[in-house]
Amino acid sequence: MSMQRFTSVSVRAVKGRQPSFVSQRAMHVENRVNNNFPFRYEGESKTRFTVGFVSVATIGFSAPFLACAFQLKKAAAT
Repeated sequence: MSMQRFTSVSVRAVKGRQPSFVSQRAMHVENRVNNNFPFRYEGESKTRFTVGFVSVATIGFSAPFLACAFQLKKAAAT
C-alpha cells in the first residue's frame, strides 16, 4: 500500500517543489596532462616518480609496524 495515499495534500505539494541545487566547484582546475596530483612532476621521468612514490608509500605504511616491533622487542628484553 502506498503511503502517499495517507499523507495530506499540502505535504505532497511541498515535496514536489524542492529547489534544485546547482553544484559549484570551490576551485578551478585546468584539464591538462599530468594535472591530477597536488604537486608538479612534469619535468621528471615516470620511472623516477614511480620509484619515489613507492618508496614514500612503503616507508609511510611500514613505519607503525616497525615501531610496534621495536617496542615489543624492547619490552621483551627487560
